[in-house]
Amino acid sequence: MVKLQEYFRHKVSQAGYDLLAVFSRFEYAMKKGGYRRQNSADAAWRAFAADLPADFFERMKAAPEAAIYFTSPPDHLVPDTGGGVRWSGKPDTPADAGGLFDSIKTARNNLFHGDKSHSNQRDTDLMVAALFVLNAAFDAAESDRRFDAFIAEMEYGL
Repeated sequence: MVKLQEYFRHKVSQAGYDLLAVFSRFEYAMKKGGYRRQNSADAAWRAFAADLPADFFERMKAAPEAAIYFTSPPDHLVPDTGGGVRWSGKPDTPADAGGLFDSIKTARNNLFHGDKSHSNQRDTDLMVAALFVLNAAFDAAESDRRFDAFIAEMEYGL
């Protein structure tokens, strides 16, 4: 009998494992740190994005490390008429920081819930770029008191 964790261990790149760990902790810290959607247990990515410095989005847009999200953003799954799902064919290019985080969530969802290959270079590039953006957001948040509770939750146990 194949153990699933052993099967997938060599199918997911290190960037994939890193994104899974960082993204999961990021969302946890957001929810515990005051960035939770009203009447929901979901993280409030757009509220988080709105509190980042005004130049955050422009810096990410200009950063070569994040370029894939602007030049070739991830597509998303939509229902098809046969009861399954298909790619929309209309990927959303981020127009603001909230849209950039939406795009990162889409890439993460595609990679961990969707029909994507973890050994594909494009998918790895999306994961690496997502990690760049999340690290930049964390760095920006560290110097802003509005993010103190988020930062405390991110750093808990580090």
